[in-house]
Amino acid sequence: MAAPPDPLAESPALLARAEILAAARFALALGLAISLAGFGVIAAKLAIWQLVLPTGNGWTLAGLAIALGLVVALLLGLEHLRALGLIAVSHRLARRLAGPVVRAAARQDPGADRAAGQALRDVESLRRAVTGPLLAGLADALLAPVLVLLLLVFHWAFATWALACCTVAALLSLLGERLTRRGLVEAEAAQARLAAQVADGLRCAEAVAAMGMGDRLVAGWQAGSAPAEAAQRRARTLARRIAAGLGSLQALGAGGALVVGALLLALDVPVGFGMVLAMLVTGQAVAPFARLGAALHEAGAARAAWLRLGALGAAEATPTLAYPCRTPRLVLDRVSFAHPGAARALLRDVVLEVSPGEIVALAGAAGSGKTTLLRIALGMVRPSAGICTLDGHATAQWARTGLARHAGYLPQDPLLTDGTVAEAIARLEEPDLPAVLRAARLAEAHAMVASLPQGYATPVGTQFSAGQRQRIALARALYRDPGLLVLDEPSAFLEAEGEAGLVRMLREVASRGTAVLLTSHRPALLSAADRVVVLRAGQLLATERRRALAAPA
Repeated sequence: MAAPPDPLAESPALLARAEILAAARFALALGLAISLAGFGVIAAKLAIWQLVLPTGNGWTLAGLAIALGLVVALLLGLEHLRALGLIAVSHRLARRLAGPVVRAAARQDPGADRAAGQALRDVESLRRAVTGPLLAGLADALLAPVLVLLLLVFHWAFATWALACCTVAALLSLLGERLTRRGLVEAEAAQARLAAQVADGLRCAEAVAAMGMGDRLVAGWQAGSAPAEAAQRRARTLARRIAAGLGSLQALGAGGALVVGALLLALDVPVGFGMVLAMLVTGQAVAPFARLGAALHEAGAARAAWLRLGALGAAEATPTLAYPCRTPRLVLDRVSFAHPGAARALLRDVVLEVSPGEIVALAGAAGSGKTTLLRIALGMVRPSAGICTLDGHATAQWARTGLARHAGYLPQDPLLTDGTVAEAIARLEEPDLPAVLRAARLAEAHAMVASLPQGYATPVGTQFSAGQRQRIALARALYRDPGLLVLDEPSAFLEAEGEAGLVRMLREVASRGTAVLLTSHRPALLSAADRVVVLRAGQLLATERRRALAAPA
């Protein structure tokens, strides 16, 4: 039995937490080094003030200038290294999260495509949080209290002034972020309304052109775009004003420190080099607080993404194993399933067994839950109650790569993946050409593929008909002779000749001991099955022999 996989590789939330903690440790370590380098720059400037201005010694000035240049270069290098490091960490986070979130999204039924799209957007939000102002601003903010304490050594007035500037910068930054976000929300809402109007117009483009409504429609779009443009303009103007105010505040902080020092000197208060130090560090202490609004915005978006990924990965939290499969016997024991928030269950107490070498056809009206039942059989959807097993092992607890060695699946929409035809049939593995050819011949796709200009090396991006895609997808399901074959409407895009070939294939794989579970409403396929079961109102009706039922009830 294979070793259980690393839980971090299966849980999006755990993996995201591990990567973000690694990024935070890296940012804090580099932030400490940057802080020390920043102190070095301040010390070099104070040394020039203390040693060069009173003496006018050129050699001293040259030495201190070189030292200042080296420290500044070190500071810039460390900041650049931190930026590059956080970018590298964010890319690694995106690469490691992509697989788990897509696998977790695939379990969402219905809406797997929407769940996958939202999950990938959440991964991007976390990636931006790593590279954005959040972690770097947190590290830089650690320096601010130290700088304030340093000013307190010289006089409390300098520390008070710095604290006041930091407070005003934080409030102005938060206010600016809130007001700017409100303006952007208004702009996005107006843009969404306009996009809906454009989409409605394009859906009836022929009627618009035929009845001369184009000019009036365009005029309406232009009038509708005015609120969006106005909202965007207000948001941009406000953002520029806030940024200008924060920049002025940093300059005011340095100038105000000189004013405070001058007032203390006028009151005969000895400040030493405190006035110079306050001028140098006040602006530096204000900078992290000026970025606080942007950092909190990133933090809010990252937290929301974190919670969604945690909810998405809840179904992935149970450890999975790669079980052996000696006898491909599929058993569904009192399986029920209900969508979250649904008023009633889609499936109720379904009991079904598919033995090796048996073909079982599942009939029923559209929306009766046939596809969901197939996905439960393959472990892609966890039942709300009951259990589904293959050779005695729960399919929902089976590692996906392990179960794929024993099961083949043809979905209702036979989409193909990237790569060549041979790679698509081989499920994106390194193609075992004899196994690829055997599967293609069994699916009666070999002649079609061989007639292509590049044969099995043809990229799947080439325009195939729906029937050709279905034959290739069927060959993919048959690759390496799986013990369980699950087919969802396998003849949907096949003509009469292709349907007859599909019946021959079903009988051939069943004679080899393969268990077959399929859905169909075609009489030819139903008559080829050993048993036909009808799904109605969430329950299976009494099993019918194939000759007793020529069409679904």
